[in-house]
Amino acid sequence: MEHFRVRPLTEADFDEIVKAAGGVRAHPDADARDRPGADYLIAEAVVELKSLDDEGLAKPERQAKLAALFRLHQPHRPVIVLDRAALPEDAQRHYDRILEGPIKSAVSKASKQLKQSRAEHPGSNSSVLLVINNGYTGLDHTALLRMVAHRARQDTQEVDGVIVAGCYFYSDTFDSYFLWPIDYVPINVARPFKAYETLRGAWNAFAERFMTRVVCGEMPADTIKGPVIDTQFEIEGVTYVKPAPPMGKKSEFFARGRPRKDSTGLKHCPTVARTFPDTTREEWQRIVAHLPAGQRPGDTHEAWMQERAACAAADDPIRPFVPIKVSNEAWLTWCLTNAMTPSMKALAAYANDLFEQRIRAVFGSARERTRAGIVPSRYILVATEEIGQERANDVSHIAVLTERSHGEPVIRELVTNARIFHEHALMLACAYAVREGIDMVLWQKHLEYAWV
Repeated sequence: MEHFRVRPLTEADFDEIVKAAGGVRAHPDADARDRPGADYLIAEAVVELKSLDDEGLAKPERQAKLAALFRLHQPHRPVIVLDRAALPEDAQRHYDRILEGPIKSAVSKASKQLKQSRAEHPGSNSSVLLVINNGYTGLDHTALLRMVAHRARQDTQEVDGVIVAGCYFYSDTFDSYFLWPIDYVPINVARPFKAYETLRGAWNAFAERFMTRVVCGEMPADTIKGPVIDTQFEIEGVTYVKPAPPMGKKSEFFARGRPRKDSTGLKHCPTVARTFPDTTREEWQRIVAHLPAGQRPGDTHEAWMQERAACAAADDPIRPFVPIKVSNEAWLTWCLTNAMTPSMKALAAYANDLFEQRIRAVFGSARERTRAGIVPSRYILVATEEIGQERANDVSHIAVLTERSHGEPVIRELVTNARIFHEHALMLACAYAVREGIDMVLWQKHLEYAWV
């Protein structure tokens, strides 16, 4: 299913809006002027239009600064969400300064243009900066409004008020939402922009006409502006993500949740454990007696245990070492049932078969951990953070929890900050449950940054 396509807003669009609000071009001869001035006169105000057309987060220098800032506060994360609220207060100010680059430039240029036009139009009594977010999707409307107002207060005395507006398009291919916010912030209250409400009405009327053309399929064939999507980049093996804003409510069309991208390339669950046939000394001696001479794993049970220790030492949190207790009699019965000759290969296959039976049983009983649900005294908990529209950016954690009758549970971490999505993490948690001799796995999803 295709998305709607919309074109970016143009200066001609604003000519139309300003005209509807009773305004005119401040300098009809703008192309021939040596000194740039403001764009419009609306009532008694000169108004300069600045459009943010580029994605500010696409600049390598800005990416490097953001990465350094967030890495300082989240040093062990494989995926870092560029969330201003996750930073301490002083770092939040640093975050704003990094993202404000295009805004600072716009305010600086507008200040000179507004000053020039005020001098040429002595009847004007107010200078207004109008900023349109046409492509800086890394900033939402509220953040952009705050930053524009801050820069105007800090950088110049030539701006009496700022207006921030934009068209924001969100879509999951079935549901589509368009937001057309516009807000005014007075900077010099002694010089208010009295025509703001008139301009806002013209903006809203234009938005209605624009959306009618979108719905009727009247957008130009070369329209390239699609819905807002996750913005991400990678530096030194760490992925930084600015998730697309949530769409506000669950989809009534996609019963299992809105479709997400999946660049992991996984078609089925990867291997989640490395099994090892574990035996007592007595069982080892019985098993070895049935193995061909050339396949006997060492001369002693101690040698077999050294092999076990070497495998355990190479443990990988995403593919843990799981010893499986085997007995000679059960193994021989399994070999007979499966028409296999006793061998090391058959012994390893038997251990794998036992592991699969146990992990399937644990997986079948796994359930979501809820506040109202009853939890066992000891269980494996797997928690997955869903991050934006890309499953490859999800981060999971696995731990053993032992509940206590009084106080917080005892937590033993098994996997932390693993870049794996929920289904993979759940099966991995079940593998740990087999290793730990635990019958119950509970799961939960953290949806703070999920695309819902």
